[in-house]
Amino acid sequence: MKHTEYAPYAGFGVEYIRNPQKMNMKMQHYHDSYELYLQTAGERTLLLNDLRYTLRPGDLYFLKPFELHYTKSYESSYYERYLMNIPASCLSPILTESEAAALFASLDSCVLHLNEGQTAEMLDCFRKAENYGRRKGFLTEKLLCSTILQTLVFVSELLKQEEIAEGLSAERIPEEIVSAIRYINRHYSEPVSLEQAAERVHMSRYHFCRVFHSAAGATFLEYLYNVRLAKAHQLLLGSDLRLSEIASRCGFSSTSHLTRIFKNTYGMPPGEFRKKAGALSGV
Repeated sequence: MKHTEYAPYAGFGVEYIRNPQKMNMKMQHYHDSYELYLQTAGERTLLLNDLRYTLRPGDLYFLKPFELHYTKSYESSYYERYLMNIPASCLSPILTESEAAALFASLDSCVLHLNEGQTAEMLDCFRKAENYGRRKGFLTEKLLCSTILQTLVFVSELLKQEEIAEGLSAERIPEEIVSAIRYINRHYSEPVSLEQAAERVHMSRYHFCRVFHSAAGATFLEYLYNVRLAKAHQLLLGSDLRLSEIASRCGFSSTSHLTRIFKNTYGMPPGEFRKKAGALSGV
């Protein structure tokens, strides 16, 4: 069974979608890049951690790498949105490594509502980036990097403004499921069972499974492995730990267990994935 989806991006990208039909993601997913999303028409629902947001025109979310998320349509079918995927390395032509690190450190994952003027400014950033991203040439690359920088600085400034700093109001997932999700997020490196989780929140196994899937967009086991795989992925890219240590830290019973689940999800064993990722980054 495919538990989660890693959506890799070879580089920077902007995507505009105008969808007249109801469309739900098949599963939770994450990226190893930053993600910026702007709702321009209709409604869309974002499930992020233990909160559920209804996105309407002018709503924006910014996600750091490896944030598990899931979007779907409930009431509204039609929607329009812009999405920008931003690799951490995309600012290297105009910023030093320490400057880029300082900028990204000033940004937190957030869901915000923009006023009309802020929405227009953000739309302008998306459209400029989309335009420059289609063109080639040294100067165009500089213009694209400059636009990305402008966009990220704008998000950073939005986070500092008191009137929107608290973010978009969210509908909380049922408290029993919140408790289960938090338990997974804190104890994913330990043995965790469905029966144990249901017992902790005083629900029958059947009822817990049904409510969890409805609230989280994944079954209990899918969500557990989503978290474990995202953590393993992060360690594969960001450390030189042996596979046995990564397996232990991420809740897999053995290296072979990690390898089997990882290959089933990503189409290759973790060792091969690490080598390919290193080759692509020049490491």
